[in-house]
Amino acid sequence: MKNGLKRTIPIAKPVLGKKELEAVKEVFESGMLVQGKKVKLFEEKFAEYIGVEHAIAVTNGTIALDVALKALKLGPGDEVITSAFSFIASGNCVLFQRAKPVFADIDPRTFNIDPSDVAEKITAKTKALIPIHMFGQPAKMDALKEIAEDKGIALVEDAAQAHGAEYKGQKAGSIGDMGCFSFYATKNMTAGEGGMITTNDRELARKARLLINHGQSQKYHHDTLGYNYRMTELCAAIGSVQLEKLDEFNEKRRVNAKLLSIVIRNF
Repeated sequence: MKNGLKRTIPIAKPVLGKKELEAVKEVFESGMLVQGKKVKLFEEKFAEYIGVEHAIAVTNGTIALDVALKALKLGPGDEVITSAFSFIASGNCVLFQRAKPVFADIDPRTFNIDPSDVAEKITAKTKALIPIHMFGQPAKMDALKEIAEDKGIALVEDAAQAHGAEYKGQKAGSIGDMGCFSFYATKNMTAGEGGMITTNDRELARKARLLINHGQSQKYHHDTLGYNYRMTELCAAIGSVQLEKLDEFNEKRRVNAKLLSIVIRNF
């Protein structure tokens, strides 16, 4: 304590450097601050990294979840199963559709959704399942995917904390019908703000792109009701640089986790 004030250790702190600053400066000097080449490049690089055909950049992780469910055309009377242990956005995105969130219990060892409880919660009204990769640890996607395929329901991964995480050789966000990421400042990579939807489904990607840009298929031609959920060039510029550093960031987190585990065991 100094001068009567308590010192605190932040849970997470963005690691930003010269490359991010140069990328932002380039955007400022270009005069193109809204959606343009930087966003397109970030989407392409992220899709390649995750191993999917399509990546759609959006305003934040909550919007990514919201748009994913809108693209699936969920609505009143539908039920969506998700984890009882998560940030509120996982349940709110269901309520945004006027659908009903159904909370399944978690595995106390991993804190991830329990597939056996998911199976018990499915009804004729269940239209989607949203597993959360809690703290970057992937949920049991093989069991969850089997349930979703058997019951004919959509599988949307909440990968807000799982950039670069893998499950049996596949990146989180590439296993379900759609994946949703956040680039908030506390994540293992950031864009300042922002989010990303990933999918291999061309039609879902098309619908998502319409929804985030006022329903426009071309300039001033609006096919459907849409929103202004676009990512800015500034966020995309930061995100592209951070993506290049992601594997290094994750490795440092693994090393830190091992060290902390040793300390805890010997405490």
